[in-house]
Amino acid sequence: MNLYNVNLICYMMMRIEIMFLYTIKLLDQMSVRYEFTKFSSGAIMLDIWYKEKFYVIQFEDFIGVSEIIDDNISFDTKPDEKFFDESLYKLKFKNIFNLIE
Repeated sequence: MNLYNVNLICYMMMRIEIMFLYTIKLLDQMSVRYEFTKFSSGAIMLDIWYKEKFYVIQFEDFIGVSEIIDDNISFDTKPDEKFFDESLYKLKFKNIFNLIE
């Protein structure tokens, strides 16, 4: 692996961590219950309980969003939606939580 690839991976992991912290900050401001698990790979799984709904957000080399409902109770690592663009993820997050800037 060359230096460029190492730098790119480090940059991507830093961006994922920033989006995770952005998400946690908003959840804390709204007093929404959540739990998260950080994996040695750098991936983070965030479980969110909000208004009788349960969501899982994955932070990896993409951001995945899933709503866990009765017919989707056996969540796996394949999210309902994947986001590679931070601004599109932010729009989805704000849509879920009815946030308006």
